[in-house]
Amino acid sequence: MAYETFERQSVRIEDPAVTVAPLTDGRISLNASAARLLKKAGITAVRILWDKATCGLAVQAAQKGTENSYSVVFGRGGRQAAFSAKAFLRYIGWSCDRRQTFRATWDEPAKMFEVKLPSRYVRVRVLKK
Repeated sequence: MAYETFERQSVRIEDPAVTVAPLTDGRISLNASAARLLKKAGITAVRILWDKATCGLAVQAAQKGTENSYSVVFGRGGRQAAFSAKAFLRYIGWSCDRRQTFRATWDEPAKMFEVKLPSRYVRVRVLKK
């Protein structure tokens, strides 16, 4: 009998992590570690910050209902958090056909997670003047 190794599609990460879904889904998710940090800080809404020069993504705390804020939905038991970001992913030209998870850095004073996205999945747009 010939066995083959099953390769897991997801890997458990104990550090804070951000997962970006394909554009068809358009969600950005935070793992359990990141969700706990949001809960502890009382964060229920975020805003997205983008640095196109470095492909840097930041998810920062925002007041719920303010302009450019996204409501965060927490999963059962607070094991994950997510928000819809389809317009943002379209804006940066996100082009990956499966979910991608990236380690995130928590900046406590700024109340935000920071992540570097691989440039191969981003089509940087040149703005016309």
